[in-house]
Amino acid sequence: MLAGFTGICVAQTASQKTSLKKVNDLPANTSLSTTVIPHVTVAVADEHHSLSFKKGDEFQKTTLVNSTTVLQRGDQKFDIKSNSSVTKTYNVTGESNTGFAVAVVTKRITDTLFAMGKSMQYNSDSPTDTSSFIQKRLTDMVGQTANVNLSNHDVITQITGQGNQVVNDTLFAFTGLQPERLVKGSSLGLTVNSMAMVAMQKNYTWADTATDGSTKIKNTFWIQAKDDKTTTIAFESAQRQPYTNSNTNGVYVIDNTTGVILTRQMQSITTGYQVLNNVVYAASRRTAFTESCYKIH
Repeated sequence: MLAGFTGICVAQTASQKTSLKKVNDLPANTSLSTTVIPHVTVAVADEHHSLSFKKGDEFQKTTLVNSTTVLQRGDQKFDIKSNSSVTKTYNVTGESNTGFAVAVVTKRITDTLFAMGKSMQYNSDSPTDTSSFIQKRLTDMVGQTANVNLSNHDVITQITGQGNQVVNDTLFAFTGLQPERLVKGSSLGLTVNSMAMVAMQKNYTWADTATDGSTKIKNTFWIQAKDDKTTTIAFESAQRQPYTNSNTNGVYVIDNTTGVILTRQMQSITTGYQVLNNVVYAASRRTAFTESCYKIH
């Protein structure tokens, strides 16, 4: 069996002759990685980015993801489609001369998963099917809180709480959920340095690169549009790993006054390998992502 959950069972048929890699060629946990959403780094001026948060400020962010995953080995082919929605709040619970305390809370999750002509539907506002492993995992996420200590310059200095647990098992990745990437030393991701963008005109372009172990990422940004209220930054991102490659493009719409990222939209294509039950599958995923954020207090 490849994977099983409420109402859906994807069967593993007899082995087919294929030139695909052998399972011993790959690490046992090889999987199609979740697309990394790049933080906007506004050139070197980001190091002088000062947050304007105040205790009691609260932001709400909703992320919508539609994804299609295809697993193939010889004549075997599995199509898995998902539509998901996650709402989180970011509450500034404290402030000091050196920074802020922010509570990141997962408030609501909905998810619909289609495979083999059947579907699974989940809504955290409604009772769940307690026999479903995947629904239990989703229910466990709702209400989780990550407590983040943030410097005045939007650098995470400490993270505590369950809300930063990474979702990394293969079946759960098929739900299309995008994990919150709260990493010590990185940005919270709600704002960019709006002051640094004042002098940037349309078509201004910059780039950055990052390496994390065997993962290499290159991002290119440019000013696509600008008016008195907002700035639209377009981007292209390439992520390279030993067994997975991703290409992503999209836009950010930023409030010129506060620096809050009001909207993120992106599309990505990821290709690589997936190891399931000691069997290697060629894998690909197409993802469409829309995120909106606004201040509620």
